Amino acid sequence: MEPIVDLAPGADDNALAIRFAETVRERLRADPKRDHDFRALRASVFVVAQDTGEAITLRFDHGRLTVHDGALGMPTVTFCGDAAALMLLFELPLLPWLRLPGRLPFQSAGREAWHDVRTLLRRGDLKIYGMVAHPRTVTRLVRLFSKHR
Repeated sequence: MEPIVDLAPGADDNALAIRFAETVRERLRADPKRDHDFRALRASVFVVAQDTGEAITLRFDHGRLTVHDGALGMPTVTFCGDAAALMLLFELPLLPWLRLPGRLPFQSAGREAWHDVRTLLRRGDLKIYGMVAHPRTVTRLVRLFSKHR
């Protein structure tokens, strides 16, 4: 069965919703191994781009993603930052083993993205609420979002 990524009514006017939906579709097509993480996710993820004022809710339900405009329900995890900071999540590379986000010490690919994300998290320009309470969900999300090596 093909993974389903839908835009809810009203979300087709939100540029952030369209970018997230298209990128998730692209990542699922590029790497069939991501399908396991996609089907395992059952969560509500709130994403807020502070600089543009856009907000979306990603509702994952075991193989189906519906992207809603604005806040919907109580989120499991919240990503909050500027739009550019949120888009950096799509640039993180995956390690070849364990499919964890990261980079090998001798690799230059992904070094800038990791450095930028760490700096943004440290400064508080990118916040991930629920990371400690739901580490498996955050790991699966970052695995789903990250760039294929």
